[in-house]
Amino acid sequence: MATEALHENETLASLKSEAESLKGKLEEERAKLHDVELHQVAERVEALGQFVMKTRRTLKGHGNKVLCMDWCKDKRRIVSSSQDGKVIVWDSFTTNKLKVLWSSCPALS
Repeated sequence: MATEALHENETLASLKSEAESLKGKLEEERAKLHDVELHQVAERVEALGQFVMKTRRTLKGHGNKVLCMDWCKDKRRIVSSSQDGKVIVWDSFTTNKLKVLWSSCPALS
């Protein structure tokens, strides 16, 4: 029993030592890659041209400010929520509402 505990302590000490060694190697590799500051790289990047946004479709259905929106994974549906307590699932191709969820507590939306 005592030798078993001693063996476990040696194994634990060995693993801790290995972890510290790997941490050191990782820091060395990070230091090799960190050879330039971000602002130095940014100076070499060309400026983007003027970006013009154009309205494609207008989704109407919320009675108050829209708080957030996000695209679904299928890249067709959009989910939006607003201060009026509604959460709406939209079909972005047709602008139809697919689902409307309403909460009497707008903080939940």
